[in-house]
Amino acid sequence: MKIVISGGREIGFLLARQYSSDNDVIVIETNQGSISELEKLDLQVVRGNPTSLSILQTAQVEDAHAFIACAHSDEVNVISCLAVKQLSKARTFCFVNKIHYFETFAGDLGEQLVIDSLIWPEMLLGEYISEIISVPEAIDVRMFAQENLKLLEYRLKDGDCHIGRTLREFALPKGALAVAIFRDNGVIIPGGATEFRANDKVIFMGHKESLKKLEGHFNQSGKKQDNVIIVGGGNVGFILAAALSHISGCKIRLIENSRERCMFLAENLPESVLLLNADGTDVNFLKAQQPHNADCFVAVTGSDEKNLMIALRARQMGVKRVITRAHSIDNIDFFESLGIDIALSSQLNAIQTVHRSISEDGIDIFAFFEKGKAEIREYVVPNDFPPTQLMQLRLPEGVIIAAIRRGGHTIVPHGQDKLKPKDRLRVFCSNEQSESFDDYLDRIAIERREQMEEAR
Repeated sequence: MKIVISGGREIGFLLARQYSSDNDVIVIETNQGSISELEKLDLQVVRGNPTSLSILQTAQVEDAHAFIACAHSDEVNVISCLAVKQLSKARTFCFVNKIHYFETFAGDLGEQLVIDSLIWPEMLLGEYISEIISVPEAIDVRMFAQENLKLLEYRLKDGDCHIGRTLREFALPKGALAVAIFRDNGVIIPGGATEFRANDKVIFMGHKESLKKLEGHFNQSGKKQDNVIIVGGGNVGFILAAALSHISGCKIRLIENSRERCMFLAENLPESVLLLNADGTDVNFLKAQQPHNADCFVAVTGSDEKNLMIALRARQMGVKRVITRAHSIDNIDFFESLGIDIALSSQLNAIQTVHRSISEDGIDIFAFFEKGKAEIREYVVPNDFPPTQLMQLRLPEGVIIAAIRRGGHTIVPHGQDKLKPKDRLRVFCSNEQSESFDDYLDRIAIERREQMEEAR
Protein backbone atom coordinates (compact mmCIF):
# COMPACT_ATOMS: atom_id res chain seq x y z
CA MET A 1 0.00 0.00 0.00
CA LYS A 2 0.99 3.61 -0.50
CA ILE A 3 0.58 5.66 2.70
CA VAL A 4 1.13 9.42 2.96
CA ILE A 5 1.67 10.84 6.44
CA SER A 6 1.40 14.56 7.15
CA GLY A 7 3.60 15.32 10.15
CA GLY A 8 6.75 13.40 11.01
CA ARG A 9 7.18 14.14 14.68
CA GLU A 10 6.12 11.87 17.54
CA ILE A 11 2.95 10.24 16.16
CA GLY A 12 3.98 10.52 12.52
CA PHE A 13 7.41 9.03 13.19
CA LEU A 14 5.96 6.02 15.03
CA LEU A 15 3.48 5.39 12.21
CA ALA A 16 6.18 5.79 9.58
CA ARG A 17 8.50 3.38 11.38
CA GLN A 18 5.69 0.85 11.75
CA TYR A 19 4.58 0.88 8.12
CA SER A 20 7.72 1.67 6.12
CA SER A 21 9.19 -1.85 6.11
CA ASP A 22 6.27 -3.37 4.17
CA ASN A 23 4.64 -0.40 2.44
CA ASP A 24 5.43 2.61 0.26
CA VAL A 25 5.48 5.47 2.79
CA ILE A 26 5.84 9.20 2.10
CA VAL A 27 6.04 11.71 4.97
CA ILE A 28 5.40 15.46 4.66
CA GLU A 29 7.40 17.46 7.24
CA THR A 30 9.11 20.85 7.66
CA ASN A 31 11.18 20.42 10.83
CA GLN A 32 14.80 19.56 10.00
CA GLY A 33 15.35 17.56 13.19
CA SER A 34 12.36 15.37 12.41
CA ILE A 35 13.42 15.02 8.78
CA SER A 36 16.86 13.80 9.86
CA GLU A 37 15.27 11.05 11.95
CA LEU A 38 12.83 10.09 9.18
CA GLU A 39 15.64 9.78 6.64
CA LYS A 40 17.02 6.88 8.69
CA LEU A 41 13.92 4.89 7.69
CA ASP A 42 13.07 3.26 4.35
CA LEU A 43 10.72 5.96 3.12
CA GLN A 44 10.49 9.22 1.15
CA VAL A 45 10.34 12.65 2.81
CA VAL A 46 8.67 15.66 1.20
CA ARG A 47 9.62 18.96 2.79
CA GLY A 48 6.77 21.48 2.88
CA ASN A 49 3.34 22.49 4.16
CA PRO A 50 0.67 19.75 3.72
CA THR A 51 -2.01 22.39 3.02
CA SER A 52 -0.17 23.31 -0.18
CA LEU A 53 -1.62 21.76 -3.32
CA SER A 54 1.81 21.42 -4.93
CA ILE A 55 3.24 19.67 -1.82
CA LEU A 56 0.34 17.20 -1.76
CA GLN A 57 0.89 16.48 -5.44
CA THR A 58 4.62 16.03 -4.86
CA ALA A 59 3.71 13.51 -2.13
CA GLN A 60 1.67 11.62 -4.77
CA VAL A 61 -1.54 11.63 -2.73
CA GLU A 62 -3.54 10.92 -5.88
CA ASP A 63 -2.15 7.36 -5.79
CA ALA A 64 -2.30 6.89 -2.00
CA HIS A 65 -4.44 4.29 -0.29
CA ALA A 66 -4.33 6.14 3.05
CA PHE A 67 -3.56 9.70 4.16
CA ILE A 68 -2.82 10.24 7.86
CA ALA A 69 -2.84 13.87 9.04
CA CYS A 70 -1.05 14.09 12.40
CA ALA A 71 0.73 17.44 12.25
CA HIS A 72 0.75 19.64 15.37
CA SER A 73 -2.09 21.87 14.11
CA ASP A 74 -5.74 20.79 14.02
CA GLU A 75 -6.40 23.33 11.28
CA VAL A 76 -3.61 21.97 9.10
CA ASN A 77 -4.85 18.42 9.60
CA VAL A 78 -8.45 19.25 8.70
CA ILE A 79 -7.54 21.34 5.64
CA SER A 80 -5.06 18.79 4.30
CA CYS A 81 -7.57 15.95 4.68
CA LEU A 82 -10.26 17.91 2.85
CA ALA A 83 -7.80 18.71 0.06
CA VAL A 84 -6.74 15.07 -0.25
CA LYS A 85 -10.36 13.96 -0.61
CA GLN A 86 -10.61 16.25 -3.65
CA LEU A 87 -7.39 14.88 -5.13
CA SER A 88 -7.72 11.15 -4.53
CA LYS A 89 -9.70 8.23 -3.18
CA ALA A 90 -7.35 7.78 -0.23
CA ARG A 91 -8.86 6.95 3.14
CA THR A 92 -8.22 9.94 5.41
CA PHE A 93 -7.31 9.87 9.11
CA CYS A 94 -7.44 13.27 10.80
CA PHE A 95 -5.96 13.87 14.27
CA VAL A 96 -7.48 16.68 16.35
CA ASN A 97 -6.69 17.98 19.84
CA LYS A 98 -9.56 20.40 20.46
CA ILE A 99 -13.01 19.20 21.49
CA HIS A 100 -14.88 21.66 19.26
CA TYR A 101 -13.24 20.24 16.12
CA PHE A 102 -14.23 16.75 17.16
CA GLU A 103 -17.81 17.77 17.93
CA THR A 104 -18.10 19.67 14.64
CA PHE A 105 -16.58 17.13 12.28
CA ALA A 106 -17.95 14.03 14.01
CA GLY A 107 -21.52 15.22 13.33
CA ASP A 108 -23.54 15.82 10.20
CA LEU A 109 -21.09 18.41 8.90
CA GLY A 110 -18.28 15.89 9.13
CA GLU A 111 -20.25 13.43 7.04
CA GLN A 112 -20.77 16.06 4.37
CA LEU A 113 -17.05 16.93 4.37
CA VAL A 114 -16.18 13.22 4.04
CA ILE A 115 -13.20 12.96 6.39
CA ASP A 116 -13.17 9.20 6.87
CA SER A 117 -11.84 8.90 10.41
CA LEU A 118 -11.55 11.64 13.03
CA ILE A 119 -9.18 10.76 15.87
CA TRP A 120 -9.20 12.63 19.17
CA PRO A 121 -6.40 11.01 21.22
CA GLU A 122 -7.60 12.35 24.58
CA MET A 123 -11.05 10.84 24.17
CA LEU A 124 -9.59 7.50 23.19
CA LEU A 125 -7.24 7.55 26.20
CA GLY A 126 -10.04 8.31 28.65
CA GLU A 127 -12.15 5.45 27.31
CA TYR A 128 -9.11 3.14 27.26
CA ILE A 129 -8.28 3.82 30.92
CA SER A 130 -11.88 3.03 31.88
CA GLU A 131 -11.56 -0.36 30.14
CA ILE A 132 -8.35 -1.13 32.04
CA ILE A 133 -9.89 -0.12 35.36
CA SER A 134 -12.82 -2.46 34.68
CA VAL A 135 -10.45 -5.48 34.87
CA PRO A 136 -8.79 -5.58 38.32
CA GLU A 137 -4.98 -5.99 38.27
CA ALA A 138 -4.72 -5.83 34.44
CA ILE A 139 -2.28 -3.35 32.90
CA ASP A 140 -3.69 -3.63 29.37
CA VAL A 141 -7.11 -4.56 28.03
CA ARG A 142 -7.94 -4.75 24.33
CA MET A 143 -11.05 -5.91 22.57
CA PHE A 144 -11.32 -7.39 19.07
CA ALA A 145 -15.09 -7.26 19.10
CA GLN A 146 -15.82 -8.62 15.62
CA GLU A 147 -13.72 -11.72 16.32
CA ASN A 148 -14.90 -12.55 19.87
CA LEU A 149 -11.32 -12.05 21.03
CA LYS A 150 -9.93 -10.22 24.02
CA LEU A 151 -6.42 -9.43 25.19
CA LEU A 152 -5.30 -8.99 28.80
CA GLU A 153 -1.85 -8.08 30.10
CA TYR A 154 -0.68 -8.51 33.70
CA ARG A 155 2.51 -7.59 35.53
CA LEU A 156 3.76 -10.17 38.05
CA LYS A 157 4.79 -8.46 41.27
CA ASP A 158 7.02 -9.72 44.08
CA GLY A 159 5.08 -12.22 46.13
CA ASP A 160 2.67 -13.12 43.32
CA CYS A 161 1.61 -16.76 43.63
CA HIS A 162 2.40 -17.39 39.95
CA ILE A 163 6.11 -16.56 40.26
CA GLY A 164 8.25 -19.69 39.95
CA ARG A 165 5.45 -21.66 38.31
CA THR A 166 5.62 -22.82 34.70
CA LEU A 167 3.00 -22.02 32.10
CA ARG A 168 2.03 -25.70 32.12
CA GLU A 169 1.30 -25.48 35.85
CA PHE A 170 -0.79 -22.37 35.33
CA ALA A 171 -3.70 -24.42 33.89
CA LEU A 172 -5.12 -21.82 31.52
CA PRO A 173 -8.85 -22.01 30.76
CA LYS A 174 -9.75 -23.63 27.45
CA GLY A 175 -9.89 -20.96 24.77
CA ALA A 176 -7.08 -18.87 26.25
CA LEU A 177 -3.37 -18.63 25.37
CA ALA A 178 -0.32 -16.96 26.88
CA VAL A 179 1.15 -15.34 23.78
CA ALA A 180 4.07 -13.30 25.12
CA ILE A 181 6.18 -12.34 28.11
CA PHE A 182 8.02 -9.00 28.16
CA ARG A 183 11.11 -9.43 30.34
CA ASP A 184 14.24 -7.26 30.67
CA ASN A 185 13.47 -5.28 27.48
CA GLY A 186 13.07 -8.51 25.50
CA VAL A 187 10.14 -10.57 24.20
CA ILE A 188 9.63 -14.26 25.03
CA ILE A 189 7.09 -16.48 23.27
CA PRO A 190 6.29 -18.85 26.15
CA GLY A 191 6.06 -22.63 26.04
CA GLY A 192 4.80 -25.08 28.63
CA ALA A 193 8.15 -25.12 30.47
CA THR A 194 8.52 -21.32 30.58
CA GLU A 195 8.76 -20.16 34.19
CA PHE A 196 7.19 -16.92 35.35
CA ARG A 197 9.42 -14.36 37.11
CA ALA A 198 8.84 -11.20 39.11
CA ASN A 199 8.28 -8.10 36.94
CA ASP A 200 7.27 -10.18 33.91
CA LYS A 201 4.55 -8.59 31.82
CA VAL A 202 2.43 -11.45 30.47
CA ILE A 203 -0.03 -11.13 27.58
CA PHE A 204 -2.98 -13.50 27.26
CA MET A 205 -5.38 -13.76 24.32
CA GLY A 206 -8.54 -15.75 23.91
CA HIS A 207 -12.30 -15.82 23.76
CA LYS A 208 -13.98 -13.28 26.03
CA GLU A 209 -15.60 -16.01 28.13
CA SER A 210 -12.26 -17.76 28.68
CA LEU A 211 -10.46 -14.59 29.69
CA LYS A 212 -13.25 -13.81 32.13
CA LYS A 213 -12.29 -17.04 33.91
CA LEU A 214 -8.61 -16.07 33.69
CA GLU A 215 -9.28 -12.84 35.58
CA GLY A 216 -9.91 -14.90 38.69
CA HIS A 217 -6.28 -16.11 38.67
CA PHE A 218 -5.11 -12.53 39.25
CA ASN A 219 -8.03 -11.15 41.25
CA GLN A 220 -8.52 -13.96 43.73
CA SER A 221 -10.35 -11.71 46.21
CA GLY A 222 -13.01 -11.04 43.57
CA LYS A 223 -13.07 -7.34 44.53
CA LYS A 224 -14.29 -4.88 41.91
CA GLN A 225 -12.68 -1.54 41.12
CA ASP A 226 -15.49 0.50 42.65
CA ASN A 227 -13.56 3.32 44.37
CA VAL A 228 -11.58 5.53 41.97
CA ILE A 229 -9.76 8.83 42.50
CA ILE A 230 -8.93 10.92 39.42
CA VAL A 231 -6.60 13.93 39.55
CA GLY A 232 -6.99 16.22 36.55
CA GLY A 233 -10.31 17.35 35.12
CA GLY A 234 -9.13 18.08 31.61
CA ASN A 235 -10.49 16.19 28.61
CA VAL A 236 -9.04 12.82 29.65
CA GLY A 237 -10.24 13.11 33.25
CA PHE A 238 -13.67 14.29 32.13
CA ILE A 239 -14.13 11.45 29.63
CA LEU A 240 -12.81 8.88 32.13
CA ALA A 241 -15.17 10.05 34.89
CA ALA A 242 -18.11 9.99 32.47
CA ALA A 243 -17.27 6.44 31.35
CA LEU A 244 -16.85 5.14 34.91
CA SER A 245 -20.11 6.77 36.00
CA HIS A 246 -21.98 4.13 33.98
CA ILE A 247 -20.56 1.35 36.19
CA SER A 248 -23.12 0.55 38.87
CA GLY A 249 -21.89 1.30 42.38
CA CYS A 250 -18.62 2.91 41.26
CA LYS A 251 -17.56 5.74 43.59
CA ILE A 252 -15.67 8.43 41.65
CA ARG A 253 -13.81 11.44 43.03
CA LEU A 254 -12.51 13.92 40.45
CA ILE A 255 -9.99 16.51 41.67
CA GLU A 256 -9.51 19.66 39.56
CA ASN A 257 -7.61 22.82 40.51
CA SER A 258 -9.41 25.26 38.19
CA ARG A 259 -12.69 26.59 39.55
CA GLU A 260 -13.86 27.51 36.04
CA ARG A 261 -13.17 23.97 34.81
CA CYS A 262 -14.99 22.55 37.84
CA MET A 263 -18.09 24.52 36.83
CA PHE A 264 -17.94 22.94 33.37
CA LEU A 265 -17.50 19.48 34.89
CA ALA A 266 -20.42 20.03 37.27
CA GLU A 267 -22.67 20.93 34.36
CA ASN A 268 -21.63 17.97 32.21
CA LEU A 269 -21.02 15.04 34.58
CA PRO A 270 -23.61 13.00 36.52
CA GLU A 271 -24.23 13.96 40.14
CA SER A 272 -22.75 10.61 41.18
CA VAL A 273 -19.26 12.01 40.39
CA LEU A 274 -17.91 13.88 43.42
CA LEU A 275 -16.06 17.01 42.21
CA LEU A 276 -13.33 18.46 44.41
CA ASN A 277 -11.94 21.90 43.54
CA ALA A 278 -8.43 21.45 44.96
CA ASP A 279 -4.75 21.09 44.13
CA GLY A 280 -3.91 17.45 43.58
CA THR A 281 -0.27 18.10 44.45
CA ASP A 282 -1.22 19.22 47.98
CA VAL A 283 0.01 16.39 50.25
CA ASN A 284 -2.31 17.23 53.13
CA PHE A 285 -5.32 17.32 50.84
CA LEU A 286 -4.40 13.95 49.32
CA LYS A 287 -3.99 12.41 52.77
CA ALA A 288 -7.44 13.66 53.71
CA GLN A 289 -8.87 11.71 50.77
CA GLN A 290 -7.53 8.46 52.32
CA PRO A 291 -6.19 7.17 49.00
CA HIS A 292 -5.13 3.88 50.62
CA ASN A 293 -8.83 2.96 50.61
CA ALA A 294 -9.16 3.59 46.88
CA ASP A 295 -9.03 0.69 44.43
CA CYS A 296 -7.43 2.82 41.72
CA PHE A 297 -5.74 6.23 41.56
CA VAL A 298 -5.40 8.01 38.20
CA ALA A 299 -3.22 11.08 37.50
CA VAL A 300 -4.10 12.74 34.17
CA THR A 301 -3.15 16.41 34.54
CA GLY A 302 -1.58 18.34 31.69
CA SER A 303 1.96 17.94 33.07
CA ASP A 304 4.12 14.81 33.15
CA GLU A 305 6.02 16.19 36.13
CA LYS A 306 2.82 16.72 38.13
CA ASN A 307 1.43 13.35 37.13
CA LEU A 308 4.57 11.57 38.28
CA MET A 309 4.76 13.48 41.57
CA ILE A 310 1.08 12.91 42.37
CA ALA A 311 1.24 9.24 41.42
CA LEU A 312 4.36 8.58 43.52
CA ARG A 313 2.77 10.27 46.51
CA ALA A 314 -0.35 8.15 46.07
CA ARG A 315 1.85 5.06 45.92
CA GLN A 316 3.57 6.08 49.16
CA MET A 317 0.16 6.51 50.78
CA GLY A 318 -0.71 2.89 50.03
CA VAL A 319 -2.81 3.08 46.87
CA LYS A 320 -3.27 -0.41 45.43
CA ARG A 321 -3.21 0.52 41.73
CA VAL A 322 -1.78 3.68 40.16
CA ILE A 323 -2.32 4.81 36.56
CA THR A 324 -0.79 7.93 35.07
CA ARG A 325 -0.69 9.72 31.76
CA ALA A 326 2.67 10.33 30.11
CA HIS A 327 2.47 13.06 27.49
CA SER A 328 5.96 12.16 26.29
CA ILE A 329 6.21 8.60 25.02
CA ASP A 330 9.81 8.49 26.28
CA ASN A 331 8.53 8.86 29.86
CA ILE A 332 6.44 5.67 29.85
CA ASP A 333 9.26 3.25 30.76
CA PHE A 334 10.73 5.77 33.21
CA PHE A 335 7.44 6.16 35.09
CA GLU A 336 6.92 2.41 35.34
CA SER A 337 10.51 1.86 36.50
CA LEU A 338 9.72 4.12 39.47
CA GLY A 339 6.80 1.97 40.58
CA ILE A 340 3.85 3.35 38.62
CA ASP A 341 1.64 0.38 37.67
CA ILE A 342 0.50 1.73 34.32
CA ALA A 343 1.79 4.72 32.32
CA LEU A 344 -0.16 5.50 29.16
CA SER A 345 0.25 7.81 26.19
CA SER A 346 -2.69 9.25 24.29
CA GLN A 347 -0.54 9.25 21.15
CA LEU A 348 0.29 5.53 21.32
CA ASN A 349 -3.31 4.65 22.02
CA ALA A 350 -4.49 6.71 19.04
CA ILE A 351 -2.00 4.92 16.79
CA GLN A 352 -3.61 1.62 17.79
CA THR A 353 -6.90 3.00 16.49
CA VAL A 354 -5.29 3.83 13.15
CA HIS A 355 -3.89 0.31 12.94
CA ARG A 356 -7.28 -1.30 13.52
CA SER A 357 -8.98 0.97 10.98
CA ILE A 358 -6.36 0.86 8.28
CA SER A 359 -6.08 -2.93 8.48
CA GLU A 360 -9.49 -3.09 6.83
CA ASP A 361 -7.85 -1.66 3.71
CA GLY A 362 -5.04 -4.18 3.48
CA ILE A 363 -2.53 -3.37 6.23
CA ASP A 364 -2.01 -6.50 8.31
CA ILE A 365 -0.99 -4.95 11.66
CA PHE A 366 -3.79 -5.24 14.23
CA ALA A 367 -1.91 -4.05 17.30
CA PHE A 368 1.58 -3.36 18.54
CA PHE A 369 3.18 -3.56 21.97
CA GLU A 370 6.03 -2.03 23.96
CA LYS A 371 6.41 0.79 21.42
CA GLY A 372 6.77 -1.62 18.50
CA LYS A 373 8.81 -4.48 20.00
CA ALA A 374 6.00 -6.91 19.08
CA GLU A 375 2.89 -6.94 16.92
CA ILE A 376 -0.25 -8.86 16.12
CA ARG A 377 -0.42 -9.36 12.37
CA GLU A 378 -2.79 -11.08 9.98
CA TYR A 379 -1.54 -13.76 7.60
CA VAL A 380 -3.51 -15.86 5.12
CA VAL A 381 -2.66 -19.54 4.73
CA PRO A 382 -1.84 -20.27 1.02
CA ASN A 383 -4.40 -22.11 -1.10
CA ASP A 384 -2.01 -25.01 -1.68
CA PHE A 385 -1.14 -25.47 2.02
CA PRO A 386 -1.86 -29.09 3.11
CA PRO A 387 -4.00 -29.26 6.30
CA THR A 388 -1.45 -29.59 9.11
CA GLN A 389 -1.74 -29.91 12.89
CA LEU A 390 -0.03 -27.14 14.82
CA MET A 391 1.93 -29.70 16.83
CA GLN A 392 3.60 -30.80 13.58
CA LEU A 393 4.87 -27.30 12.86
CA ARG A 394 8.09 -25.78 14.12
CA LEU A 395 7.13 -22.13 14.15
CA PRO A 396 9.85 -19.51 13.62
CA GLU A 397 11.41 -18.14 16.78
CA GLY A 398 9.48 -15.16 18.10
CA VAL A 399 6.12 -16.25 16.64
CA ILE A 400 2.90 -17.76 18.02
CA ILE A 401 -0.44 -18.25 16.29
CA ALA A 402 -2.90 -16.55 18.66
CA ALA A 403 -6.11 -17.17 16.70
CA ILE A 404 -7.43 -18.70 13.49
CA ARG A 405 -10.26 -16.98 11.65
CA ARG A 406 -12.14 -19.55 9.57
CA GLY A 407 -15.37 -18.53 7.90
CA GLY A 408 -17.33 -16.60 10.50
CA HIS A 409 -15.69 -18.31 13.47
CA THR A 410 -12.57 -17.63 15.52
CA ILE A 411 -10.55 -20.53 16.90
CA VAL A 412 -8.08 -20.10 19.76
CA PRO A 413 -5.75 -22.92 18.69
CA HIS A 414 -4.03 -25.73 20.55
CA GLY A 415 -1.64 -28.39 19.32
CA GLN A 416 -4.20 -30.68 17.70
CA ASP A 417 -5.94 -27.92 15.76
CA LYS A 418 -5.11 -27.77 12.06
CA LEU A 419 -4.08 -24.98 9.74
CA LYS A 420 -6.13 -25.16 6.56
CA PRO A 421 -5.95 -23.31 3.21
CA LYS A 422 -7.39 -19.76 3.31
CA ASP A 423 -7.36 -19.61 7.12
CA ARG A 424 -6.77 -16.06 8.31
CA LEU A 425 -4.27 -16.15 11.16
CA ARG A 426 -3.78 -13.67 14.00
CA VAL A 427 -0.07 -14.05 14.67
CA PHE A 428 1.83 -12.52 17.58
CA CYS A 429 5.32 -11.66 16.33
CA SER A 430 8.34 -10.17 18.04
CA ASN A 431 10.38 -7.82 15.89
CA GLU A 432 13.34 -10.14 16.38
CA GLN A 433 11.69 -13.07 14.61
CA SER A 434 14.19 -15.00 12.53
CA GLU A 435 12.03 -15.50 9.43
CA SER A 436 9.07 -13.69 7.92
CA PHE A 437 5.91 -15.67 8.52
CA ASP A 438 4.82 -15.45 4.87
CA ASP A 439 8.09 -17.09 3.82
CA TYR A 440 7.66 -19.68 6.54
CA LEU A 441 4.16 -20.66 5.34
CA ASP A 442 5.40 -21.00 1.76
CA ARG A 443 8.37 -23.12 2.87
CA ILE A 444 6.25 -25.40 5.05
CA ALA A 445 3.71 -25.87 2.25
CA ILE A 446 6.49 -27.12 -0.04
CA GLU A 447 7.95 -29.39 2.65
CA ARG A 448 4.56 -30.91 3.52
CA ARG A 449 3.75 -31.63 -0.13
CA GLU A 450 7.12 -33.32 -0.57
CA GLN A 451 6.53 -35.44 2.55
CA MET A 452 3.10 -36.48 1.31
CA GLU A 453 4.52 -37.47 -2.09
CA GLU A 454 7.27 -39.54 -0.46
CA ALA A 455 4.68 -41.26 1.73
CA ARG A 456 2.84 -42.42 -1.39
